[in-house]
Amino acid sequence: MIPKDLKQVDEVTWEISKQGDMRVPARIIATKKLLKNMDEGVFKQVSNVATLPGIQKYALCHADGHWGLQISI
Repeated sequence: MIPKDLKQVDEVTWEISKQGDMRVPARIIATKKLLKNMDEGVFKQVSNVATLPGIQKYALCHADGHWGLQISI
């Protein structure tokens, strides 16, 4: 299920705004079709990555996102 607060930044970039303990926004790089097929855990996990100490700008999830494959910059 796609989070209600997910906002489209551009054609393939989607953002979950900072909330709770998140230090930075979470971004997902994917087409709308790929996004619809992502498991709910992907959105939770990239949001959790956004809470890590030292994270600078965004927590990122790429188009092949699935549980366990997120990076941060």
